[in-house]
Amino acid sequence: MTGSINEKKTPAEGADDFYQTVKNFERVRVERAFIPYSVGTPSDKISFDNQSARCNLLFLSDSHIDFNTRYSLMNVKDTVEFANGAPFHLDAVLHGGDAITKSGVNEKAPIKALFADFANLLKKSDLPVLFAKGNHDLSDWNNIPENAFDDADWSEMWYDFAEEKWGIVRQRKANGEKSTWHCYDIEKQKVRVVCLDAQDTDKRAADERGLVKYYGGKAWYVSNEQMNWVASVALNFDDKEEKDWGVVVMLHQDERYGCRLTPAFENGIQKLFDLCVAFNTQQKYVHDYTFAEDPFYDLHVAADFTRYAALDKKPHMICWLLGHEHVDGHAVVNGIHKIWIGNGSCSTAYSDARLARVAGTTSQNLFDLISIDTAHRKLRIVRYGAGVNCYGEGGDRFLPDGLDY
Repeated sequence: MTGSINEKKTPAEGADDFYQTVKNFERVRVERAFIPYSVGTPSDKISFDNQSARCNLLFLSDSHIDFNTRYSLMNVKDTVEFANGAPFHLDAVLHGGDAITKSGVNEKAPIKALFADFANLLKKSDLPVLFAKGNHDLSDWNNIPENAFDDADWSEMWYDFAEEKWGIVRQRKANGEKSTWHCYDIEKQKVRVVCLDAQDTDKRAADERGLVKYYGGKAWYVSNEQMNWVASVALNFDDKEEKDWGVVVMLHQDERYGCRLTPAFENGIQKLFDLCVAFNTQQKYVHDYTFAEDPFYDLHVAADFTRYAALDKKPHMICWLLGHEHVDGHAVVNGIHKIWIGNGSCSTAYSDARLARVAGTTSQNLFDLISIDTAHRKLRIVRYGAGVNCYGEGGDRFLPDGLDY
């Protein structure tokens, strides 16, 4: 009899039922852990006085859907569904890049189709989705220049949709195209999320083999055009009546372990960080650099944040959110918190060796729920899925007291 409880299920169907069960348990655990931080400061007594505005973000990275396509896509789908159905307020979903994992000479069409499988799931989100592309998303690694994605490709693949649906703010570049770097304001909580391109290199330049010379896996860079947009737009709060806005910067990678293949030009990501330090300390920032081989890598930036120094309530940096390393981490550098998240793919390939990722269990999935208490300047993180007991670094972090920013 079809539909009978005695009907024998295939192994795949049984595994899916088990996965649904463990997801339900994990959802309950995470909701119970996060709800107190999402609405107010936990205390023995619930009162209006101990509640204050929260900016709540869902953060994941490095989905690498082609590592284990079925389960990795399932992770993205499940994450979006979790966000859509969460019993607490979420302001945005943040993805730190590396949706796909491609290298070699590949034409654009099949790589676009692969990315579309990922993007179509994110487009089902009821919340704004902010995506900072990673080094594997560029289709430039060991590829020829004409096959590398350009601004027009990225507009078509994702950013035009995000701009139209959620109102992300992009830059109109000198080439006439719109940028992939963008920002998004969460007005009620006075939080601005700035999503940047950490592989902002000249894809037209070819090496002696005819391949992209400064590809994403080799050159981690923020161009002069992007740096000046950050200085003049992303970190500018002159048009805000209240200036005490907090900034969350999301980019795929920085110099945690050093770029082992750094080219001869200066590292723009380090200069970007220096610019953010100047913003956070209300100082001036000036940098001039000329790269004789390719003027694309010139850096000429001048910013003056001293105009905010005398204010009682100043614009400030909350944190940097980063992926790429596939491990959880936290560091305070020159007064700015940098927070890394583990690998969102269910595959063990290129993931944190400390995690045994098993498809069909909660170790398969991984995302963080971030609570930003803007009134008391505290930050807390609760983990869904893998890494809950990740040698003291992963999982639930900065609880219960919160990380001061």
